[in-house]
Amino acid sequence: MVGERLPSGQWIDRGGQWVGPTQDRFLALLDEYGIRRFPSPSQGKKVLMFDGRRCEFNGFFQGFAEGEPPAVTEDEWHDVVTAWQRFESLSKALPPGHPRRNPQNCQLDSQTFATWIAENTQTEFGNWYFSYMARSVGHLGPAEPHQVSLLHVLWGQNCAPQSEFPEAELLQGGAGQIPARIAAELAGQIRLGEPVLRIAQDATGIEVETTKGRYAAQYGVVAMPPHLAGRIMYDPPMPPERAQLTQRMPMGCCAKVLVSYHRPFWREQGLAGIGVGNCQWVELCADSSDPETGVGVIAAFVVGDRYGAWRSKSAADRRAAVLSDLATYFGPEALVPVTYDEADWPSNPWIGGGYAAFMPPGVWTSFGHAIATPVGRIYWAGTEMADRWPGFFDGAVRTGELAAAAVSDCLANAATAT
Repeated sequence: MVGERLPSGQWIDRGGQWVGPTQDRFLALLDEYGIRRFPSPSQGKKVLMFDGRRCEFNGFFQGFAEGEPPAVTEDEWHDVVTAWQRFESLSKALPPGHPRRNPQNCQLDSQTFATWIAENTQTEFGNWYFSYMARSVGHLGPAEPHQVSLLHVLWGQNCAPQSEFPEAELLQGGAGQIPARIAAELAGQIRLGEPVLRIAQDATGIEVETTKGRYAAQYGVVAMPPHLAGRIMYDPPMPPERAQLTQRMPMGCCAKVLVSYHRPFWREQGLAGIGVGNCQWVELCADSSDPETGVGVIAAFVVGDRYGAWRSKSAADRRAAVLSDLATYFGPEALVPVTYDEADWPSNPWIGGGYAAFMPPGVWTSFGHAIATPVGRIYWAGTEMADRWPGFFDGAVRTGELAAAAVSDCLANAATAT
């Protein structure tokens, strides 16, 4: 959660920004701190660009939840709808919780999502639609379809479905304000700028060594993506299943670009400020404007294989590339923003990518059982560990609460024993 307030008074979120109506643990946190929410701007028509064809439509694009479909051909839409029905049927057959090793899951985990797409779609549009979904949904990393396990995609659809509208609302003042609110309650107990180098544990407690000192505790919670948790030295070392898991959960390859304008000009055209399509750089963008400021903000995403080619460009060329695609969606006024900001998550060594980590083929059924299993006095938290809303704020809050409750129980049992 990292935010910034622009000179116009509008805020932007350099990290995550949305919340949905069934993300009850994150909603409870927002209510606790009195953070107001407002509906994500969606009035007007969405824009779909596909192979140079442009259409405006009123429907909900991911999950076919409501509204009219985009104006693609009847064969293209039938292809997507029938494939979606097969996909959703497979997803709903999975039991709740993290996937476990069994013959059915092993079979699903042996395939990539790309294999399933090739076998279940007949048109280029159908193939693109499901590929776009892999690159746009939070629990999928995002990832290219050939990188991610079919089991992981199905599991994510089951526990973090788009049909529950996870991007329904934005936060007044942005999500970036939340860490400061929490830190204020801890009265200087937070240590910043001290990367953890080593965690040692024995039968009596743990010792955390940072670049600036050592701290003793009875238990510890490591709340970070698995690949970053794997960089810490542990004494004794992690069990091999845990160590192997942290080597096999890459972060998604995605940059977020936030572009502001004097006003949300797209609304004057009857547009919602939501664009999807197989444009050269921006496959997804959305209106992120605060209604109280009158400033227009578009959040755009450069994802997957597109990211590598885009990142190799100069700063000026990256900017021109994004603005060109926004102009394709919303018209030439998109070429002249007031501000342009990049959140280059893969380039940040303390993040490594976004939106979250994902499971390539074979990882769930070989090492997935270690994802949330405590190791001695060390517990794990973070959105990747969640079995409900992984890849979202809610998943992070849930796992933090679960880890804190487990440690509290251990301390209470120890006190009772003495």
